[in-house]
Amino acid sequence: MAEGLPAAFAQVPALARGTDGRIRLWTAGAARLYGWSAAEALGQHAAALLDTRPSDPPEAIAARLAAEGAWHGTARQRAADGRRLDVAAHWAAERDPAGAITAVLEIATDIGATAEANAALYRLAAIVEASDDAIVGEDLDGCITSWNAAAERMFGHPAPAMLGQPFAVLVPPDRAAEAAAIAARIRAGGRVEPYETVRLRADGSALPVLLTVAPIRDADGHITGASCIAHDITNRRDAEAALSAKQAELVHLSRLSELGQIASALAHEINQPLTAIANYAAGADRLLAAGRAEAAAGAIARIVEQAARGAGIVQRMRDFMRKRETETRAESLATAIEEACALALIGTTTHPVRLTRAIAADATMAVIDRVQIEQVLFNLIRNAIEAMAGQPRQDLTVATRRLDRGMVEISVDDTGPGLPETVRERLFQPFVTTKAAGLGMGLSICRAIVQAHGGTLAAETNETGGTTFRLSLPAADEKADR
Repeated sequence: MAEGLPAAFAQVPALARGTDGRIRLWTAGAARLYGWSAAEALGQHAAALLDTRPSDPPEAIAARLAAEGAWHGTARQRAADGRRLDVAAHWAAERDPAGAITAVLEIATDIGATAEANAALYRLAAIVEASDDAIVGEDLDGCITSWNAAAERMFGHPAPAMLGQPFAVLVPPDRAAEAAAIAARIRAGGRVEPYETVRLRADGSALPVLLTVAPIRDADGHITGASCIAHDITNRRDAEAALSAKQAELVHLSRLSELGQIASALAHEINQPLTAIANYAAGADRLLAAGRAEAAAGAIARIVEQAARGAGIVQRMRDFMRKRETETRAESLATAIEEACALALIGTTTHPVRLTRAIAADATMAVIDRVQIEQVLFNLIRNAIEAMAGQPRQDLTVATRRLDRGMVEISVDDTGPGLPETVRERLFQPFVTTKAAGLGMGLSICRAIVQAHGGTLAAETNETGGTTFRLSLPAADEKADR
């Protein structure tokens, strides 16, 4: 019976059985569908081997084959591994010259696999439609081919209006190059991992999203388009902004608290130029009364110097207390260290500290918010000064050095008694302090500020038995900055 059949027929799931029901022909397609090789199937009784249960009664099928030569319906059969198969059955009769049926050809199409595939597609479609993320499909020309319900809610465009439209209508003009780069990457078979960007709503407003883009391939593996998944991060951005505002408020309050702790020292420091101004003014008045104008001019010059000194102290206090948004840019570390030291050393005349500043030539600039880093340095320096009070040796060293991976380090080194072991392990946790009247928030806030800059803050015992604090910060390109 196989004579004269085309070679392609061998791939069709088909068998031929004689009038005794035994298998005479078993194609490669049948072996693939049912799992038995031709050697195993030939000669076997077809209905028994496959446990065939057709949708019509056997008598009705026989009548159709006799009358029309063919029968079409469905059947449930069994595979070699015991699985049940639902197939679309097409049976055709072969006759001899006298018209008697000599064999029946059975061709089967697995409709169960098709049904499972359709069910999987329906499930996938339901998941896409129920997703809270916008899922958009586009072809290689950039035209939208699918648009789920979340995309309607997120962008404000109904699906019928968007199908066939270019995806570029969602892209802000200043992001056109970004969109082109994504398209090129997809055509090359790559995917775009989640990244934050901006897309446009129907009313023209900007929507911050976390976008993922991946290629869509057909059954042969050819790229036919791209799938874009957009997650609305508006709430997250709002939460981050609120957290940043609260952190800025905490940092500001911390600065006020720290200045409150040295208020008396500040008052004394400001009182000195004021007292000097009063004395020089009285002296100038006496000199002018005596007709000594040239000597009086010298006293007036001293008044100007002392006034500038007082103004400098007040301005430094105002800068330190000022509440402002975080602004990072390339700043001189020498300037930040100088300002922090000048403020922190106020009131230390009764127990003088020997200060050394060592700025490395390759560690002079960093990308920082200068006021916030000055606050960190102020806190560390004041802690060091207080720790060294009463010590026979009071050396304070503030130094910089270059680190790997584009970072610089500022170290604050003292000759105090060091940190107790029980405190060192929890030093940067809130409410941990060695001061009888302290709240233990200063170092916790300092670490938060440094980490917000992308750096680290740590403490260790140095060779003198004192404490060294090391904070790392992103280095700046000094030539570019200049």
